[in-house]
Amino acid sequence: MARNTLWNLIGQALPLILAAACIPFLIRHMGMDRFGVLTLAWVLVGYFGLFDLGLGRALTKVVSESLAEGDTRQAAAQIWTALLLLFACGIVFALPIVFSCGWIVSKVFRIPAPLIRETTAAVYILAASIPLITLSTGLRGSLEAQHRFGAVNSIRALLGASNFLGPLIAVFWSPNLALACAILVVGRATAAALFLVLCLKRIPAMRHRFTCDRRCLPALLSTGAWITVSNLISPVITYSDRFLISFFLSVSVVAYYTTPSEVVTKLLIVPGAITAVLFPAFAALSVLDRGRLAASYSRGVRACFLLMFPAVFTVMLFSPEALRLWVGAEFAARSTAVLRLLLAGLFLNSLAHIPFVLLQAVNRPDLPGKLHLLELVPYLAAAAFAIRYHGIAGAAMVWALRLSIEAMVLLWMAAKTLVPGAIRKDFVLVVVIASAVLASSTLPWNIFWKFLWCVAVLATFIIVSWNLVLEAAERKHIRSTLVGLINTKSAPGSVSAMKE
Repeated sequence: MARNTLWNLIGQALPLILAAACIPFLIRHMGMDRFGVLTLAWVLVGYFGLFDLGLGRALTKVVSESLAEGDTRQAAAQIWTALLLLFACGIVFALPIVFSCGWIVSKVFRIPAPLIRETTAAVYILAASIPLITLSTGLRGSLEAQHRFGAVNSIRALLGASNFLGPLIAVFWSPNLALACAILVVGRATAAALFLVLCLKRIPAMRHRFTCDRRCLPALLSTGAWITVSNLISPVITYSDRFLISFFLSVSVVAYYTTPSEVVTKLLIVPGAITAVLFPAFAALSVLDRGRLAASYSRGVRACFLLMFPAVFTVMLFSPEALRLWVGAEFAARSTAVLRLLLAGLFLNSLAHIPFVLLQAVNRPDLPGKLHLLELVPYLAAAAFAIRYHGIAGAAMVWALRLSIEAMVLLWMAAKTLVPGAIRKDFVLVVVIASAVLASSTLPWNIFWKFLWCVAVLATFIIVSWNLVLEAAERKHIRSTLVGLINTKSAPGSVSAMKE
């Protein structure tokens, strides 16, 4: 599980390095209006993957069960059945976008007149990619059921790189948005083909016979039903603020919000990497061993805390300086407050990823689905009001508040229904204190005092985490591992021993 989590982190982190390098060049060569539209295209491409109606994750679960029983023929039938459904879903969702393209560009996005023609062409191209994207989610889910995270994340890293390198290469020929979006679609098609090749290689039964099995439809659809609700509503809630900013303000302002928002949401690769591995484990342990299920859940939440707090705190503390170096002083002046507010909401929400995937894995996806249904309308209303009267800072504040409330509700749901007592009270206190420490990072200190405060907080974090977050067995394991490494280095015949 640790190795697969590391693969997930590598596969999602590598594109971030390219993003940091490419975005300033894209802004400079495309201009703020075109770059604002490109950021919306990135959002749309990411959102299209959620048109799988929960079948991608449902397929992971049912294929895992079939492979555990040694029935590869059944697994092959399940995969082909799901892929057929996913392709149909892609067509169904692509057609409305194609027919309403003009209205979307002119009325929803409020694109400036000089960019309407090329933006319309770009939307047509993006709509054509939807069936490819939905197929990719199913193929990737099949590979994750086989724990092929190394191969999956190698392809995801290439795909993520194409998101930024593709438009960057295109802009040297032409800043036209249609060309940049066409390259994005080529990247999606390549990824789908590679996923398919790997599936055919890993499950030979898929090559021998193309077959669909209606008997697996109830399992796929019942598992994916409430996952679909979350998959459709969650990105609407997550990305609607950008479209509301474009509607109430202008498309050029979107970039001042989207850029820090992209930085923040990319930090979610950490809980995302953990939950991708925990999902099949939770599904199995819910049947085999409830005690180990609770222990795995606790470790997942604490692992997210240990990995996320240092990153969130450091970025919040040095966000003005980092943004000035990255995208310039004017951009930093307008985006620093947004970045800090979004990070504050992200911290608690990162912990909530673990109960979210737990509820889905143990056949209670209805709980997070109902939560998303309940928060949709109030959030959209609050976001629209905040954007209209307080600009992008108001959007960030409402977004952070929603994430914090959602996190507390999901943690309570998991504790109440599935793993009571899995989270210790002293750990809850540590999280509350850590949240207060995050607020201190917004004080107007100079760079010298910021460095001192950063060292003091991170040193205290290490001490507190060792004594209060880690359990006794985990501390013992870490000690024994370190002693083993030291003994290996000092053993006769080692390099250090020979030097002595």
